[in-house]
Amino acid sequence: MTQTYKVILQPKGLQFTAQADEDLVNAAAKAGIRIRKSCENGVCEVCKAKLIAGVAKTRQGLVTPDSIAQSIFLPCVASADSDLILELDNVLGPGEIPLQHIAFQIAEVEPMSEDVYRIELMAPAGKLPDYHAGQYLELLIDGGEYPFTIASAPNGRSLELHLGVSSDNPNSSMILNHLKSHPTVRARLPKGDVWLQSDNLHDPLVFVVAGTGFSQAKAMIEEQLRHQHSALYVYWINRDVSGFYSSVAAQWAEQGLIRYRQMTPENPECEFYTPEPVEHLIQQDVMDLKHIRVIACGGPNFVYSVLDGLEKLGFHDQQMRSDVFAYAPRPEKPAL
Repeated sequence: MTQTYKVILQPKGLQFTAQADEDLVNAAAKAGIRIRKSCENGVCEVCKAKLIAGVAKTRQGLVTPDSIAQSIFLPCVASADSDLILELDNVLGPGEIPLQHIAFQIAEVEPMSEDVYRIELMAPAGKLPDYHAGQYLELLIDGGEYPFTIASAPNGRSLELHLGVSSDNPNSSMILNHLKSHPTVRARLPKGDVWLQSDNLHDPLVFVVAGTGFSQAKAMIEEQLRHQHSALYVYWINRDVSGFYSSVAAQWAEQGLIRYRQMTPENPECEFYTPEPVEHLIQQDVMDLKHIRVIACGGPNFVYSVLDGLEKLGFHDQQMRSDVFAYAPRPEKPAL
């Protein structure tokens, strides 16, 4: 029986199994991990790695952490002689997409409501934007980097953004004026790790969104509808009716594609006033919280409030995905 070894790639913590005498780049590829290289025989040195622990077998012989300072370690022409821990850059995990810098044509800037604008960007011919539904891009404007969730699933050269303009965010007016007055804008994409595989299409997938957080839900639902996901729920929460700037969710609901609730828990005079907490409505609608997945789109206070409410009903935090967990992690609870 062929000997196999576990290989861990730092700093991302990616893991794969390599057979003895199998080059490490190909072994990683079998696990969906892409180690960048530009040659086939160890000439380019693009995949150069640092051996942190273990023993690797190279053309020059065995390499250990003690000998790495004097030896160039190239995973493309090396194999494992034990379990390994490697440190290297230029690695993409399963499903990760390389960053792209694209100069988009600004095809359209149109109001969707009094303070939300739909932005359509068009990539140059032959340079399709590559991303997963649910990821975001950064607009590069006058030295600044401004993140926006992509509001459309991948579909050719064009993509959509939703820009909310308010006095609370002075950059929003600047960005709007720039997009209205320039023919192009540079962007960097994709960013973010909140995206879904096309498997598990029957367990309920629940979107709890606030404000323009709907843009992320919209892109992901478009993608899931292509795969015919059978149980999609959307809870869109706003202060008043003006916050529901898009009618597409209502259209999906009318077609029987999703189940949809509009909620204004802070406004008793609004037709969508719902005093009951959203987590209770979710429990009423889907019954079994143990088998649902939740995508939460909004600010940190909103996301953690929803999570806290669901956890009290038996929900586990690992069932929820949100960009908030990456940029505003909640401090760990002190041990009792």
